[in-house]
Amino acid sequence: MKKAIKITGKILMILLILLLLFTLITFIMHRVRTNQETALLKENGYYNPVSVGEYALNVATFGNKNGSHTIVALAGLGMGDYSIAERKMTAAIEKDNRVVFIDRAGYGFSDDTNHEMTTEYIVEDYRKALQNAGIKAPYILMPHSIGGAYSNYWSSKYPDEIEAVVFVDGSQLSENAFDDEPERTVGFSDKALVFLAKLGFSRYALRQNYYLLPDNYSEEEQRLCDALELMTEDSIAPTSESCLLPQNRLAAWNGIVTNDIPKLYICASWGFQTKEEFREYLRWFAALKEKNGLKAPDSAKISDEKIQEQVDNFAKQREEVIDPYTEKMGNCEVILLGGDHMIYEQKPEECGEVIKLFIDGLDS
Repeated sequence: MKKAIKITGKILMILLILLLLFTLITFIMHRVRTNQETALLKENGYYNPVSVGEYALNVATFGNKNGSHTIVALAGLGMGDYSIAERKMTAAIEKDNRVVFIDRAGYGFSDDTNHEMTTEYIVEDYRKALQNAGIKAPYILMPHSIGGAYSNYWSSKYPDEIEAVVFVDGSQLSENAFDDEPERTVGFSDKALVFLAKLGFSRYALRQNYYLLPDNYSEEEQRLCDALELMTEDSIAPTSESCLLPQNRLAAWNGIVTNDIPKLYICASWGFQTKEEFREYLRWFAALKEKNGLKAPDSAKISDEKIQEQVDNFAKQREEVIDPYTEKMGNCEVILLGGDHMIYEQKPEECGEVIKLFIDGLDS
């Protein structure tokens, strides 16, 4: 019995040593690769920390500094790579306008914080970063996903700062939006995952979650997007933001003040109008998952009846949610561009052209 215990103890000790060795190698390789990626991002103009008080937010500026408009792009939840991912879409507007990407706390190069990421706190951070970077209002806000909620709050509370708003498949706000999200706070498991990410283990799981790279990225673009996503995963602030989704949604919805600020809502994930359009999207998404090494269902096996049922459901959601939402905002045009929630990745040229026409129309 004692001999068995000794053998078991030795085996456990060996396993512990191997685990520590594996962790050390992972951490070293992660740091080496992060340093290389950071240098490449800096070379390409994606690094520009601006103080907002106790920490700094990254404010990357592209396009024409003396252009007609200043467009401020706001990321969706957890989208640490959006400053690169959206560049294919913003190519259509960068020649004549300045495009600014601000990373929220914990995103990409922005510093992390333990402060609760409420809607008000996030918007004030944005405003301080722009002010301290010397980028003056008015701005055209260009939010994606939950960034739309922050834009609603911003344009309602500080309308003089906002020239227009372009929602790139912004979160569909309503009085009951995100009610199915469980109420929670940042816990031990969240902090443990952040700690593992700092050690480099998140590199092994990057393709196992929702984060999929589109098929139109160069090898360098893929590398840079990965780097910014990994920087975001080792921060606690995005987790706080996720925990506060219901609260932030309600603050944005209740704070909407109907006004005449020109607005464009590009409806993608609920924008499908025909069976063919939706089936084509399913084929695209299946191919994307396979490219990222994940299994995908065969969309051809889905019946026409099921496809039509989903298309009809999208139309119902637009009528019951999008229409009241845009009516409450006021002066909002809706463009249906059926596709992925990250429509700026799937259809960057089409999306960019829609935005360009809208911005050009502001000057006419």
